[in-house]
Amino acid sequence: MKGRPEPMARVNGSSNGSVDSSTETESEAPMYMAAQPKLSKQYSAFASILRHGQPTKIEAAVEKYQKMTWQQKLSMILVAILWRLNKYLKLLGFIVEWTLNLLNLNGGPFGLLYKVFLLKWGDIILPQPDSDTYLSLIALIDSRSTLFVDTSQTGKADSTRADTVAFPAENVGSRSTADVCVMAAKVAYESPAVIEKVVTQGMKMHFVKFFNCWNEYQQMKNTQAFVFMDKPKNANAVVVAFRGTECFNGYDWSTDVDFSWVRLQDLGGVHLGFLEALGLGTRDSISTFVKMRKNANESRSKTQTQENEEAAIAPPNTPRSPHHKLKPEILATTATSGLSQEVIDDPDKVLAYDEITKQVSMLLLDNPNAKLFVTGHSLGGALAALYSTMLHFTGETEVASKIGAVYTFGQPRVGDQDFADYANSVLKGKYFRVVYCNDVVPRVPFDNDLFSFRHFGDCAYFNSVYDGLKLQEEPNRNFFGVRRLLTMHLNAAWEVVQGALLMPLQHGDEFRETKVSFVYRLVGLVLPGIAGHSPTNYVNSMRLGPLPLKERLKGDIADAAEEFHLMHDNLKDIAYIVVSALPALPGSDVVSFAAQKIFNS
Repeated sequence: MKGRPEPMARVNGSSNGSVDSSTETESEAPMYMAAQPKLSKQYSAFASILRHGQPTKIEAAVEKYQKMTWQQKLSMILVAILWRLNKYLKLLGFIVEWTLNLLNLNGGPFGLLYKVFLLKWGDIILPQPDSDTYLSLIALIDSRSTLFVDTSQTGKADSTRADTVAFPAENVGSRSTADVCVMAAKVAYESPAVIEKVVTQGMKMHFVKFFNCWNEYQQMKNTQAFVFMDKPKNANAVVVAFRGTECFNGYDWSTDVDFSWVRLQDLGGVHLGFLEALGLGTRDSISTFVKMRKNANESRSKTQTQENEEAAIAPPNTPRSPHHKLKPEILATTATSGLSQEVIDDPDKVLAYDEITKQVSMLLLDNPNAKLFVTGHSLGGALAALYSTMLHFTGETEVASKIGAVYTFGQPRVGDQDFADYANSVLKGKYFRVVYCNDVVPRVPFDNDLFSFRHFGDCAYFNSVYDGLKLQEEPNRNFFGVRRLLTMHLNAAWEVVQGALLMPLQHGDEFRETKVSFVYRLVGLVLPGIAGHSPTNYVNSMRLGPLPLKERLKGDIADAAEEFHLMHDNLKDIAYIVVSALPALPGSDVVSFAAQKIFNS
C-alpha cells in the first residue's frame, strides 16, 4: 500500500552484525533500516562510505537495494561525510562565531578598528562563550529577543493582536501564542545564559530549566531543550522548546539527511535518529527499541488500569479523566528509555524524553490550570512533534491531555504513514506545522515509495512575502527537481532584495535584517533551500502572515498545476510589494492603483 514502508530489512543485534538473542526473539525484533556512520577502521574512507548503511541481514525486498535511488545513495554518503567532518565544522563554527561576536561587542568592524588604532586596548571586549552576551550564528542573523507588539490597523497582521494575553485560553492558534513559540524555537540555539536572559528580560516570562541531554548512539550530549512558563505561579502555560540543527554541527545535519527508521507496533515507522536524540534507544542494539516499546506498553496499560478503577468508583455520569499523579508517583515513574540501566542511572547522562517529562509533570502538578506548549525549529521541530506524540504512546495521559499546541517550524519528516495516522489521531487540532517557501529541511527525508516518510497534519505554508495558506502538503515536497531550479534561485534573489531594502520600508526597523543575515541570504543564490531555512523567515511569517490561514487547496499540491497557481500568487505578491514600496513619484497613484488591481485579480 502506498505510504506504508514495505518490509526492507530485519536486523538482529548490534551494528557489527552480532546477534543479541539474549534480549529478544526473532518474532519480537522490529523492522528497521539503519545507516551506520561509525566508519570501520578496517576499510579505506571511500570504501567505508560505500558500505555505510547496509543492514546485517536482509530478509525481504532485496530488489530495493539493487534499485537504490540517487537520493538514497546521496543520503548514505552525506551522513558518513558529515560525521567525519564534524570536528572541522566545530572548529570553523567557533572561529566564525567568536569573530562575529568580537565585532558585535565592539560596535562592528569600524568600532573595533577605532579602538585598535587609538590604542584603547582596555576598551576592547573579548567574547566569552559562556556569557549571556555571546550569541550563536542564529542570533547574529536575527537579533530580535522581544515579543511582537502588533500596532497595525489593517493589512496582513490584523487578525489577532500579539500585545494581548500571550496564551489565550481557547485560541491556541493565535498570533501571540505563535510568536512566543517561534521566539522560543529561535532562542533554543543559544547558550543557557543567553536563553535565561532572553526569557526573563526579553520575553518577560519565567525561566525554569535548561536540559543538555545524552545521545547514546553519538556518545555525546547533543540534544538541548529548555522549559519556561509565562509566570512563576498560577501559570497559564508551560513551554518546552527543543534546539534545532546547529549551523556547524555535523551530527545535527547528518540526522536531518539520514533516512534510517524503525517500525514499532501500534506506532508505525519512526526516524531512528530522532528516537535516539530523545534518549529512547540506539541503533547499535535493536534490543533497546524492543525494551522501549515494552516499557511504553506497560506504562500505557498501567495507566489505563488506574483510570478504569477510578472511573468505576466515580459518581454516575462523571466524565472519564486522566489518572492524576502526585509528586511521589511522578518521581518514582519508571524510565521509558530502552537503554541500559547503567546509562539510565548515570546522573551525567540526562535522557531527554524521561527527564523533560518528569519536569513537565511536576510543573503541571503545581500549576493545574496551565497548558503545555511544545515547539522547535528544524531538528527541534521534529523532536517537538515526536515528543508530543510519544506522551500519548507511553501512557502519559495527564500530561498529554494538557497539550495546548505543538508548533514546529521547518521540521523534517518524522515517520511513515502509520506514524502520521497515529499522530494525527492524538494531536488533531493542536498541531501547527509551519513551512516557509523553499526551505529544504521540511522536504527531507524523502516522501516516496522507497523512503516512505510522510508528514502529518496540515501544512501552514508561507511564501516569500509571508502570505500564508493552509495546505495538505508543501509544494515541491521532495525539493530536488530541474523544473523548480530556476524559480527557486529567482526567489532567492528576491529574498536578498526584500531583506536588504523592502522589509524596513514596509514594516519598520524591527524587521531590518542584520549584515550577517544579508550574507546568509546571499548563500541562497547558490543554495536556496539552506537560506530558506533561516529562523528569520519563520519569525517574519508569524508576525506578518495571516492568522488564521486561508484554506486554499484540498488535494495533493505536488500536482504541477496546483504548484503553478501558488507560484503565480507569489509572483503577484512580489510585484505588488515592489510597486507599493516605491517612493512617491508623479503618477505613483496610478501605478499603485494598477498594482492593486493585479494583486486582487
